[in-house]
Parts: sequence; structure tokens; C-alpha cells
Amino acid sequence: TVAAPAPAPEPAPAPAPAPEPAKPEFNFLPIAVLAEGGDPVTDGNAWEIYKAKPDGTRGDYVSTEYGAYKANLEPGDYIVVASDGQANTEQKVKIEAGQVYKPLFNLDAGTLIIHPRPSAGADVVDGAAVVIDYPGADMPATFYGTTKAVLPAGDQKVTVTIGQGVATETIPLAAGKTVEKDMVAGVGHVVANAYYAAGGDKADGSGIGFKVLKAKKKIDGTRDEVTYAYGPDSKFDLPPDDYVLIATVDLAVVEQPFTVKVGEFQDLKVAMNAGVLAITAPGASKIEIFEAKKDINGNRKSLGYAFDQKYQAAIPAGDYAVVSEKSDNSSKEGNVTVKAGERAELTVQ
Repeated sequence: TVAAPAPAPEPAPAPAPAPEPAKPEFNFLPIAVLAEGGDPVTDGNAWEIYKAKPDGTRGDYVSTEYGAYKANLEPGDYIVVASDGQANTEQKVKIEAGQVYKPLFNLDAGTLIIHPRPSAGADVVDGAAVVIDYPGADMPATFYGTTKAVLPAGDQKVTVTIGQGVATETIPLAAGKTVEKDMVAGVGHVVANAYYAAGGDKADGSGIGFKVLKAKKKIDGTRDEVTYAYGPDSKFDLPPDDYVLIATVDLAVVEQPFTVKVGEFQDLKVAMNAGVLAITAPGASKIEIFEAKKDINGNRKSLGYAFDQKYQAAIPAGDYAVVSEKSDNSSKEGNVTVKAGERAELTVQ
């Protein structure tokens, strides 16, 4: 007899498929530091993402992100630019499916804090210009008032300007470090006002101007103009020196010398020795004011005019002749005396 063949063994069950690895939530988690071994920068920094061209240069713009940055980037080649303040660095990054990338961007930068002051110990001036020419700068960066800036490590050329006062200093800055400095522009503060007469009313109209000149005359007898301002309460920040203030109120002009010392405040009150002349000339096309006294050639000096029937101006105290002209070339004349600090009214018809 022939034995029956043994039954074929049952096939072993197929092994269960291995579970797919969990897809990471983010595949790109870059880190920026100011210096090697430093803490990650997560506040105030930026990331710019570009597609990379085949030659490795920046291609299409993808996005700009800020702070601690996490992303899911499509597979491909990218240029990533990390920046904080004026410092930046870039890397080429290749993203492949299923991989997670945590590149480190070292900005090689430090933090510079500048307190611009007019004089030692004085309060910071919010309007002070702080210009920093940092390493690699195409153009210096300009800030105002207290300045906190992240800058590429190296020598920082800092210029502080307050009014006409300028201080310049080169400050070395190491990567990862913070340097804090007071910079003193070395100025005194001046407020200028014009008064019609000493102790009298302050001039506050539209025709008020002040020029500041160096007191010392040049070889040709002229003075260098330093700065100017318009209106009452004109403010100047000036380095220590001797100056002349030229105050103008309409037709009245007065010079007053003054001296500036660092850290000192001066309230300059200029007595114009002037009054206000108000002229009415009905039907006139032009009003002109002359000094009443004639010169050696018999001519009178013209001080001002208006193409109108009315004319009002501040004018030095003194005697004046006023001529009104009509469109038919006929003219009338009147005389008036102006006293300092007073108003004089004249009708010419």
C-alpha cells in the first residue's frame, strides 16, 4: 500500500506591515544666534525664504517670517536669510521628503546701546540723531534718541548730533556682547525771543526770524552763519563759543552777542526797540514806507512796501514818511512817529 501524502503545511501568516514613521509636524526649524554657543535669537529677528536658482543665487521669493520660526517646506533647494537689526547671514538649504532640518545661522553680531546727551549727566535728547556706520554697511543706519541696535561685530563708527553739536566715536563691538555708552554732544541750550521793547510785549507774529552767526569775523569782515529758526521761542543747541544773534521782526533787525557754555540754558530776550505801524490808504494800489530823514543826496531810504490798501509791520522806533500810490499814478504822503513798544496808526488819503 502506498501511504497518503502528508497534508501541505498551511502558509505562515504574512507579517503585518511596519507602521509608517510619523510625519513630523515641521521639517524646517532654523536657529539664529548672535555668536557661536550663544542663546537662540527669538525676538526682533527675521527670516526670508527664497527658492534657490540652479546657480545657487536667490530665485522666487517664498515668505518672510519673524521670531522663532518653524515651517513645512516643500522638497527643493532654498536660500534662507537670517537677520536681526543690521546683521544678516544666509545659507543654501536642500529639503528632502521625510527629513527634518535644524540649520544654525550665526549672525556674528553684538548689541550697541547709545544714550545721546547734550552734556554729561543731562537727560537724553529724544530728537538727537545717532548715525552708526557699521562693518559692511552700504549706508550708515540712522536712529533717534536712545538707540539699541544689533550690529555686525567689529568697529562701529558712531556720530551723535544734537542741534549744531556733534560727537563721534569708534566703538569696538564683539559678537554676542552688549556695549552701552553715553555719548555727549557738548552743547548749551538757547531759547530766543524778540520783544518790541525791553520789558514790553513779546513779538509773536509771522515775521519773526533768528540767525545765529559766529562772533568772530573772517578776514573779509563777514561772519559764518551757524543756523537759523523762525517764530517765537526759537530753540538752538550750540557748541561752546561766542555768537551773534540777528533777530528780525518784519522791518526791525537787531544784533545781540551771546556766549554758550556746555550744559547751560539761556533765555535770550532781544529788545527790538520797535513798534507796530498800521497804515490804511483807501483806493491805493501800493503803500511804501521811507525813512523821514533824507541822505546827503536828498534821497529817502525805502524800508518796505505792499501792493495793497493796508500795510502793517513792526518797525524800529523813529520818524517815517508813508507814500500811497493809486493806479492812475497819483500819490499822497503822510508822516508818522513810531515809539518802541507802541502801536502807531496812519491813514493816507
